[in-house]
Amino acid sequence: MAVKNIGKIVNTFGIKGQLKVSVSTSQPELRFAVGKKVLILDQDEVEQEYEVSSFRMKDNRIAIIGLKGFTDINQIEWMIGRVVRENVRAPKGTYFYDDLVGMEIIDSAGNAYGTVETVTKMPAGDYLVCGKSYIPFKEDLFVKEVDKKGKKIYLTELGSEVLAK
Repeated sequence: MAVKNIGKIVNTFGIKGQLKVSVSTSQPELRFAVGKKVLILDQDEVEQEYEVSSFRMKDNRIAIIGLKGFTDINQIEWMIGRVVRENVRAPKGTYFYDDLVGMEIIDSAGNAYGTVETVTKMPAGDYLVCGKSYIPFKEDLFVKEVDKKGKKIYLTELGSEVLAK
């Protein structure tokens, strides 16, 4: 298991102690499910575990969550700007967004193109962002291989064509 960033608290929502979270996980419905435990630095900068008491997606990037024991906006305002983390294990064949960020992208000819700056979720799927290029993160179609140890992402010929546009 690894502790991973799954979001960042960007604001409060309403007056009943809910938080607006910018999601940085590909499965927010699992990571923020009611009853799940999340980790947030408290006011003394000590990581504390909190239980999710409510969850809904506002749009594809923002979740609205409630934490057990917090029922008033005044109790949670100090959390704005804090990172939300969780003890997680990636299912086999999947990757955490933050593991992909910083990996070098290698085209089908073996040339280094740049590094992954971020991974963004769009209606059509997840995309690797490198400079002004958005590369669909679909293994075997655009991505040939992800080398976790070497921190490299190898593209297929079709993936390389996306870079050329």
